[in-house]
Amino acid sequence: MMVIPADLPVALAPLAWMLGTWKGWGMAAGAETDTAIIEEMRGEICGEQMRFTTSIYQGLPAPGVEIEPTWDAAEGLSHIGRGELLVEETMYVSVMPGTDELPPPGQYVPREFTATSALTNGLGVLWAGVGVGPRVQMVSDAIARDAKAQEVEHLGRMYGLVAGELMWTQEKTIVGGEAGVEFSGRLMRTEQARTASGEAVEGIDAQAESGFLV
Repeated sequence: MMVIPADLPVALAPLAWMLGTWKGWGMAAGAETDTAIIEEMRGEICGEQMRFTTSIYQGLPAPGVEIEPTWDAAEGLSHIGRGELLVEETMYVSVMPGTDELPPPGQYVPREFTATSALTNGLGVLWAGVGVGPRVQMVSDAIARDAKAQEVEHLGRMYGLVAGELMWTQEKTIVGGEAGVEFSGRLMRTEQARTASGEAVEGIDAQAESGFLV
């Protein structure tokens, strides 16, 4: 059972499952072939918002090791070393007010949210998203680019909690091009986030008999 601490900001309850420190591996799409990457993510309580930081590093597979797509986060980290930083993003997420209606047991209330993020590759992104339980889908609402940034006109993301791992993908569209997956990955939680009282945040209560107010 996953429990929400009493002093967790109510506005963050729908995203409580994303809080904490995550580490894992994934793939980055290339012009000719995909390459391995190491990913680190951290969700923190920042007032009534969630601050979510994503760092993506070059992956350095061990000599003679052939990457297996079925590796979980721990297995991937045991075979792939961390190289230089490729890109880092800091995002601030705000959940929109809900209806305060409890759904039937085992179901979730969709919750809309907005987010702003800044990346080391020269992009600033305004996001719109919706979360349904431990699943989140986001699309870019507006993208600002500095003079050296790639001409990205659209981004899309999906996050999900599957068997205790954080799965995610990012889709990118370049001006004049077609949408394609840019990054994908699976990460394991290595540290729980904590509220002001020091209580660990594990996520939503998946066993509540009265439904989910998230």
